[in-house]
Amino acid sequence: MTEQSKRKQITESIKARLDEINKEIDHLEERVRESSGEVEKKYQEQLKTVREKRTEFTEKLDQLQTAGEAQWEKIKLDVDYAWKAFNNSVNYFRAHFK
Repeated sequence: MTEQSKRKQITESIKARLDEINKEIDHLEERVRESSGEVEKKYQEQLKTVREKRTEFTEKLDQLQTAGEAQWEKIKLDVDYAWKAFNNSVNYFRAHFK
């Protein structure tokens, strides 16, 4: 497997995981809309955090896709860190709906 195909496989795997979580976020957003009052306000704040983390993550992913060979490993570490932060915010948000 060439380095380029390995990179493509990694980014496509990350995108697939992102798509799955985006579907879950959409479902959770529906549940937020069903809430009311203080509960809805609290969920909206948490949802805002999730969206911010998702934006940070997708920006890093975009950087990864256009990174040159010299930058790839550093940016991949940044992507991993951004993924963990995004995933943690989703897990925290998800925990409130159990």
